[in-house]
Amino acid sequence: MPIKSATKPVSVNPLKVGQPLGGVLALQGIYRSMPLLHGAQGCSAFSKALLTRHFREPIAVQTSALQEMDVIFDADRNLEEALDHIWSKHHPDVIGVISTALTEVAGVDFQSRVKTFKRERALKDSLLFSISLPDFHGSLETGYSSTVEALMDAVLGLAGGKSPKKQRRTQVNLLPASYLTAGDVMEIKDIIASFGLEVISLPDISTSLSGHLLTGFSPLTRGGTPLDSACQMLESSCTIAIGASMERPARRLTHAAGIPYHLFDGLSGLAASDAFIHFLQKISREPAPVRFRWQRENLLDSMLDAHFYYSGASAVVALEPDHMLSTAAWLEEMGVELKRLVTTCSTPALLKTEREIWIGDLDDAEESAQGVDLWISNSHGRKGAARAGASFIPAGLPVYDELGAHTSVSVGYRGTMEWVNKVGNVLLAERGKGG
Repeated sequence: MPIKSATKPVSVNPLKVGQPLGGVLALQGIYRSMPLLHGAQGCSAFSKALLTRHFREPIAVQTSALQEMDVIFDADRNLEEALDHIWSKHHPDVIGVISTALTEVAGVDFQSRVKTFKRERALKDSLLFSISLPDFHGSLETGYSSTVEALMDAVLGLAGGKSPKKQRRTQVNLLPASYLTAGDVMEIKDIIASFGLEVISLPDISTSLSGHLLTGFSPLTRGGTPLDSACQMLESSCTIAIGASMERPARRLTHAAGIPYHLFDGLSGLAASDAFIHFLQKISREPAPVRFRWQRENLLDSMLDAHFYYSGASAVVALEPDHMLSTAAWLEEMGVELKRLVTTCSTPALLKTEREIWIGDLDDAEESAQGVDLWISNSHGRKGAARAGASFIPAGLPVYDELGAHTSVSVGYRGTMEWVNKVGNVLLAERGKGG
């Protein structure tokens, strides 16, 4: 089916979240890291506020705080001062310099300045890299995946481009997509580990944005994958990429170290969970633990119990590309009619699907939402769902009007069962209103 785009001159109730925020999110999963947004102070404030409302956790981010005259005369000075301040005061293990629309439109050559700073300071045992992420291209998903790819290149550079002499058969890499929650990443790591495999996740928000009570304050990220663990990814036997957007970073490892990768479009739904378990059995040469057999039985029973309420139901889904495709897959397993699928930008994965996809905003979702049973999007879609008379299911980012959204689980048998029951309960409640 063709990908359709709205022809409106403006965006009404925007769905898209800019690339820089995706870059900031990716760096939250790296231990002792600091994202530096090279742009106006408001760009940093927006990212920090949105992520703080979603995760309800401190967010590490700094800005070069450019103003009009800085852009005209010398934006490099602000960047150098910001880098010097961060490095001398906090000594982070990783600094990621992220451009914004302001610096991109102005044509600032910030990447050369970053290279010069790195050469002059002779940084050792740390990473300083830059990534171009203008707001007017892509979305949160592309910004996140591009940052992971740039980080992978920096790690490979730190290793000197040399492949390890020996690979560890029981060690695997995990590249989780931007839409996966901290609870999702923890669940995936636990599933992989139950097959006797060691897993290194890049990034890993399950240990940084999962809600831990640590004493004291640190301006750097607390939790996530340490830099030395990231370097050990070159010794892994394979890479597991979750979400089509993570295929490019996975290919980097394949080309640099000969590590094969396996791509999963998503891990929600019965078919996707079966495929994941079968793959882990194959690479680990171990049978599936008994608990997964019980979880699969529980999921099948839940699907059977809920199918009376899903039967004849319809939905509109407005999410980032990878998240939308994964959500649509398990909804189709439950027999839900998908009235409209709306996403933020075109990606190669969308070109392969047979579903009709709209590139647009939440207003485009609302156009087809009259009479549907379910509306699935981030919290900005709640009012549109109310106007359309659809039951609202918050998902994606940001979700700021529901507690625990960032730790909820939607992957594997257990996570799929939770969502089947969660959405089923909403449909059940709607039927109850009708007497």
